[in-house]
Amino acid sequence: MNSLDDVQEVALPERHYVGTAITSVFANHDPKRVEQHLKAFIARRFEIKHLADAGSYVCPSFVSDQLFTYLSCMEVHALPAVPEGMIGFTIPAQRYVKVRVEQGDPYELLHAYIKAKGLGNNKRGLSLEVYQVHKPLWPSEVDVYVPLL
Repeated sequence: MNSLDDVQEVALPERHYVGTAITSVFANHDPKRVEQHLKAFIARRFEIKHLADAGSYVCPSFVSDQLFTYLSCMEVHALPAVPEGMIGFTIPAQRYVKVRVEQGDPYELLHAYIKAKGLGNNKRGLSLEVYQVHKPLWPSEVDVYVPLL
């Protein structure tokens, strides 16, 4: 079982991503849509040039009370050309809390840490899930990051 001691505070530099996005309504969310979106992205990831790490993909996300947007992306060194139907964007340097858990919800643990330490969640920032392409096991093989103020 993971504890607050497993959470790390990290600072990530500016990073560039290319990928695809899907937006869903919380009230009638169908998880199969996200699975289909991810499969389509994985099949197309070879179209993305200037990869920073071909062995991992990153899923940034942001939420509101009604909607959430989930992106499937590859980190790139530069954004010179974005394949048709994909988006390219830059996330500025940001502080995060980070954890990988064997079981349970990593977001619950990260938000408990933020509260316990008196930190603030940057709700305008993007949370990140970093998966290994050949071992994308949730949650035991995924690093989860939540942005801090």
